[in-house]
Amino acid sequence: MDDLDDITGGDEERTHDLRWLLDQLAQSKNPLLREMATAVQDGHLTLRQAATSPTYGAELTASFQTFWDAYQKMTPEERDNLAFRCRQQD
Repeated sequence: MDDLDDITGGDEERTHDLRWLLDQLAQSKNPLLREMATAVQDGHLTLRQAATSPTYGAELTASFQTFWDAYQKMTPEERDNLAFRCRQQD
């Protein structure tokens, strides 16, 4: 997953977080997101390729939009709590 380091600018914490997110997607109930995450993790597809593909890109965009809508409605404290819980699951 060399492209993850490139995407995160070499920031180890952000790369770690991105890998964690791919792990979560690999366990998703959504079969397309599971397939995409596994392909990226196995090196058969880069994250950039996945994001720009018509099939995976649309799924990623829809899922992100759902998350973003909910995130924007959160208070700063709720956002901090979410970030803390995500870090604790690692």
